[in-house]
Amino acid sequence: MFVFGMILGLPGTVLGQPETVAQFGLSLADRGLLIATLFAGLLVGSLLSGPLVDSIGQRLALVVSSSLVAVALPLLAMASNAAVASTVIFALGAAAASINTASNAISSELFPHERARRMNGIAIMVGLGGLAMPTATVLASELVTWRAVVVGGGVLSAVVAILGVRPLDIPRLKGSDPTGSIAALRQFSRQPEFAWFLLLILLGGANEASMAGWTSTFVIASGFSASEATAVLSLHWLGLILSRAFFSSRIDRAKAIAVERSAVLSALALLVLVVSGAPSLVMIGPFVVGVCMALVMPTSLALAGERIQGNPGALFGVLLTVAQVGGIVLPASIGLVAEQTSVRLGLSLLVVSFGTIALIVRRFTRDA
Repeated sequence: MFVFGMILGLPGTVLGQPETVAQFGLSLADRGLLIATLFAGLLVGSLLSGPLVDSIGQRLALVVSSSLVAVALPLLAMASNAAVASTVIFALGAAAASINTASNAISSELFPHERARRMNGIAIMVGLGGLAMPTATVLASELVTWRAVVVGGGVLSAVVAILGVRPLDIPRLKGSDPTGSIAALRQFSRQPEFAWFLLLILLGGANEASMAGWTSTFVIASGFSASEATAVLSLHWLGLILSRAFFSSRIDRAKAIAVERSAVLSALALLVLVVSGAPSLVMIGPFVVGVCMALVMPTSLALAGERIQGNPGALFGVLLTVAQVGGIVLPASIGLVAEQTSVRLGLSLLVVSFGTIALIVRRFTRDA
């Protein structure tokens, strides 16, 4: 999941670099589309990940995904134009998707009485991976370019794949059936809450993708340097990590309430951030947003694992697929709005998204 976090942290780190913008000739809309390209790859990979995990097992799925990421990251570092970069970014998303599906399915199935704590725990590793990419880029900027950092990420992915070859005591998930994905989808569709969870996860994934991809561009548009913007992006990831580490053990008995309050606080924090032009708020605001929004996505997944009955591999494959749909649509929409108006107005779409999440979860709270 650390490797998966590195992939999520790539667009916000790479696309905000002046070298990348100049070499690839990127407009704001182009950046939004490139962010969306990663999540298009994740969408395709997530569609395939449920059947893949059920067919070859969790451990082998993790090894295969990590190996493909190890190959793709150096290719991104060698990209000479936007078209090549876009192709590789898509491939990275497709390659990394099974890491996310397998890890969430394992956590949900093996720890039914502490899903929120365990799934927020693996989400901490995602945050650490996302934090590592911009932080390493800033710290190494005097010595190497972002390309060397990306290659280093490829080496780390290869190490993860090699370690994963060792036999691990991961039991077969209860209810997993390599031929039962279609049957599982039919079972899910008969459960009334399933459609609401699809919308909830779609918006949660969209918000995380948008903050990861647009924070550095927002900070640069507010008058700060690229290195300062990358540092602020690192602070956003740090906020996610700290919040999940502090609250994950406290929310298993009140998952829906935790998601609702987290969404409301996120909407308020973002509203202040986009309305105010104060430099101090621009610098600290993404950290605060990270703290506020940290519980939304992993706790929503834990809530789905608790309330939706059926094959866990298929369930998380479907849920994480719709999360990638959100990761495609919202960042690209922000880019289009930013191109016509401003980055601030583009980010205001996140206020609406978090508000919608709060309304959806209020329904779960009322029905509980």
